Amino acid sequence: MVGGTGMLLGLVRELLAADDEVWTLARHAPALTHPRLHPLLADYRDAAALRAALASATPFDRAVVWIHSAAPDAPFVVAEAVRGPFFHVLGSAVADPSRPDDGRRARFAALGTDARDVVLGFVREGEHSRWLTNAEISAGVWEAVQGNVQRAVVGTVTPWAARPG
Repeated sequence: MVGGTGMLLGLVRELLAADDEVWTLARHAPALTHPRLHPLLADYRDAAALRAALASATPFDRAVVWIHSAAPDAPFVVAEAVRGPFFHVLGSAVADPSRPDDGRRARFAALGTDARDVVLGFVREGEHSRWLTNAEISAGVWEAVQGNVQRAVVGTVTPWAARPG
């Protein structure tokens, strides 16, 4: 799990409640402690440190990965350590109809990665919209993982013009 100490902390709790062994990759140890929670401390922006941290605990049967765009190669480094489904949690920008294909899916395919997309959208409330809460994000990603889907959208990404400002 990459991103399990922040907005996906609720997902970590769900995985632990389901009796999973959970490894979280973060720069700092998570506030949550549990016998089946194993922190891997590394900054995913440092590819060498990331590979070293992952090597200490791999291979993984499944991964849930939220990585900021500041580390564009990090998802692929993580994917190398996963032998099962790789749930890539993505911001709503991937649903922007004006954006061209960035080659991400092809790069995962070249690695032989069973990549699945979980796109984080927004919530429409009448005439207004808002971004998802951490609880909504964790619940939506958990639903995607449980359903083992190829692509899920948490909230909505349409109409694109209705997204929060």
